[in-house]
Amino acid sequence: MPLSSSKQILLQALDEQFPLYLHDWQSISTQIYTSPALKIQDIWLSLLRHHGFFVQYLDPRQQTLYGEYMVEAPQTLLFYIKYTPSMAMQQVAFPLLTHLAAIRAYTSERGPFPLNIKWLIDGQDDVSTITLAQLFTRHRSLLQADNCILYTTKHETGKEVIQSELLLGVKGHLQAEVSLRTAAHSIPTAYGAIAPDAAWQLIWSLGALKDAREDILLEGFYDDLQAPEDEVIASIAQLPDTSTELKQAWGTEHLLMDIQGVRQHYAYWLTPTCTITLLTSPSDPQIAVTGDRDLLPAQAHARLDFQLVPAQDPYKIFTHLQHHFATHTSYPVQCRLLSASRPITISAREPLVQRWQQAIDGAAPQPSLLLPLASDLYGYALISDQLACPTMGIALPILSDAALEEQLRVQMKQHVLFLTSYDKPTPDQSNRRSSH
Repeated sequence: MPLSSSKQILLQALDEQFPLYLHDWQSISTQIYTSPALKIQDIWLSLLRHHGFFVQYLDPRQQTLYGEYMVEAPQTLLFYIKYTPSMAMQQVAFPLLTHLAAIRAYTSERGPFPLNIKWLIDGQDDVSTITLAQLFTRHRSLLQADNCILYTTKHETGKEVIQSELLLGVKGHLQAEVSLRTAAHSIPTAYGAIAPDAAWQLIWSLGALKDAREDILLEGFYDDLQAPEDEVIASIAQLPDTSTELKQAWGTEHLLMDIQGVRQHYAYWLTPTCTITLLTSPSDPQIAVTGDRDLLPAQAHARLDFQLVPAQDPYKIFTHLQHHFATHTSYPVQCRLLSASRPITISAREPLVQRWQQAIDGAAPQPSLLLPLASDLYGYALISDQLACPTMGIALPILSDAALEEQLRVQMKQHVLFLTSYDKPTPDQSNRRSSH
């Protein structure tokens, strides 16, 4: 869709002011590279304050910085970024700097801002005294928003990425441990024809969970699956075939069932899994004393990992898992829940998603990649749950130093176009819409 004349004027004004924005970028870059890690948050604080944000630290160690630009607009957008000094400069500074440049360009040309903006820059380390969950609990009203953008430096499609990745959610996860005991102690293998082997008993029960075609046989496992949207299927169908690269990286001759291309991407993004991550039959202490290794194990343990997709309930699946093992062996078996999290996703038709897609299409040489479920996106589940609002992850392109200047310009334009999508329609625009 061609840009309106008013948007073209706004982008032209940004181009005219670009040397100034580029100078700001170079100055900030120098400060960051020459400042101690503990002082970098102070740079963000000064930058936000300079652009009219009210700013404050939310933790005693001054590692988590909050800034807000409130204009009594009907909607509020929260930007969240997890920052560590080891991250690439363009992956951390670009989102903030380009957004502030877009605000400056918009207010200079259009006047009153159409959106309340909040930024949460999380610089906490492993020894921080306050967790992200505690921050949202203590500052719930301060951080409340109608939508949230979560920036991440973790790319789902590879290391060399020239397109922005828009992440619609995170996979669910279930991890469980299964323990089975067949006797009070290990038994000599001479009795193998009449004595139970705990390892075999557990292996047979595990084998009934999944067949050779990778179909999961656990009762009710697929009952609640939510069909993916057409937009998501179309997007992953455009991804390049990475089967060769994956085989080389993993040192394996084949992917499962020699899958590749669109089928590979569909399986990875949209298919739930059941994986054995640990299988062991520990020896009895008596073996260490007698040195006798020819014994049937009396106990066996396994750890199972499930990656879940939208609408699957990890707690419901765990209940089915308990029933499965109870009915597939006559020996005492215990299932222990280690961790569980539900899959979380938003629709590809969510206005927040469509606004960003249209902004990228209007400014970038490459369209965005719409990806349904990240395997791991720090903070996404917690933020989505705490705010109870549409939350989208964004991973910016990874580019060479030679392309940074152009990418800076492109991302500024993306932010400007995104902001204009919140403009109220002019009388002429409203009349044109009503005539249709």
